[in-house]
Amino acid sequence: MSKSSLISANLSNHIAVIDIGSNSIRLVIFKTMGRFPFPLFNERVTCRLGEGLEKSNNLQPKRIAEALETLQRFSSILQSLPNLSVKIVATAAARRAHNADTFLKPAQEILNHKIQVLEQQEEACMVSIGLLSNFDVRDGLIADLGGGSLELVYVKNRELIHSASLNVGHLSIKPVSEIFDMMQKVDWLKKARGLDLFGVGGSFRALGSAYIHKTRYPLRMLHALTMSKMATKSLLNQICSEPRDLEGVPEGRWSTMPKASEIISCLLKASKANNLVISGTSIRDGLIATVISEQIDLYHYRKKDPLHIACSEIAKHRLRFSSVNKRLYKFIKPCIETSSNYMGELNTKRLVKAACLLSEYCWDEEPSMRAVLAYEKINALPIYSLSHPERMWISLTIFYRYNGVKSIREEPRSSEFILSKTQRQYARFIGLGLRFGLNFSAGINANLKFLELSIKKTTLTCEIAAQASNLFTSQNQQRLKSFGNAVSLDTKVSYNHYHS
Repeated sequence: MSKSSLISANLSNHIAVIDIGSNSIRLVIFKTMGRFPFPLFNERVTCRLGEGLEKSNNLQPKRIAEALETLQRFSSILQSLPNLSVKIVATAAARRAHNADTFLKPAQEILNHKIQVLEQQEEACMVSIGLLSNFDVRDGLIADLGGGSLELVYVKNRELIHSASLNVGHLSIKPVSEIFDMMQKVDWLKKARGLDLFGVGGSFRALGSAYIHKTRYPLRMLHALTMSKMATKSLLNQICSEPRDLEGVPEGRWSTMPKASEIISCLLKASKANNLVISGTSIRDGLIATVISEQIDLYHYRKKDPLHIACSEIAKHRLRFSSVNKRLYKFIKPCIETSSNYMGELNTKRLVKAACLLSEYCWDEEPSMRAVLAYEKINALPIYSLSHPERMWISLTIFYRYNGVKSIREEPRSSEFILSKTQRQYARFIGLGLRFGLNFSAGINANLKFLELSIKKTTLTCEIAAQASNLFTSQNQQRLKSFGNAVSLDTKVSYNHYHS
């Protein structure tokens, strides 16, 4: 699909997306901070525009009226914001209904904008762009389950290889046998055997919410939540056989989760996919990524990690003094252990750099609360380029950046369920290193230049420019010692009269 087939929009400070789905209509207003769009407003209204579509092939008057009422509210909100770029798309219900114009014409008059009805291939493409531009999916099956359709995308080596759109959603009345037959006709679907299934859409998120509730999983972030195939099947069976037992599922999903569970069960059976990974991304993320890519140097940004782009742009608004977070990475870099001794499969350099970029996050909170608030807020940041262990490791590192080794705030116990003992130990080590550097320098870039770290065998050496010796107080000497002690290193200090 070419970019020209999408409605172009000029990049402004804010971009609004209205997604008119078969089950719900959602308005999201993003603040565009360079490459990273931060959601400022997000409202979803369940209108069930596609309800009854399978029987009559038409949109029902009651559902049209409710959808138009929602759009009148959204229109008023959009009019309140000047210089706003707007993109409005509609999916399966508007695409399939014989009387779609009965809804689309008054809707466009209300919004004073053209509504783009996405074709099946376009919708699948936007879903995959939304996930792939945020999350590192090398190989897998992406499934976006809506009210009126199921988009399937097969990804290999981070590229879209196959896609299909099936006219079945959680508002469907089709029996399980017919749903399964539809999936079996997708000839490439079995290529996903043994790969992870990445679930997009409210039904998948509701399933993840139920899993968190039932298992008491310690991190409530739905994006990147990974459920084993066995756990997924067990939960799906419970929902199908005991539809009243929907603890953890948002109330608005109660009526549709049994059908959604049937569809997901059929998909697992037909594709023989492995784990289920819940995605927090959506078609909206694909649309936003496309808008931004039309306005910036995309080649320049493709070379950068989406995680570092997001962290850098968030950090701009929280720094005390400019550029210190970038200098901080240069300061701590000699201490980074690149083997798997501590971090296992986690990419140490990538995560340490992200922690440096977020090192001043929550500095403006009440001092005794900074460590806990940083831990909780970073775990909740709307950044989709992190797995749960990666997210937890960064949060724990910044916890120690603020907390130090005080007993007043114990290490959050939730980290024990997601990170290994050595990963937690390494988070403490890097966090205490950041704490030492930031306290020595007072968070000022120029002062951080006076420090240089190195590790040789079991000794951590800190070289300090002689002209900065007054900054190295007894309190900072103790911070340096605690830093080394975190991984059983002795500490040594030397002074350099020619330090630059």
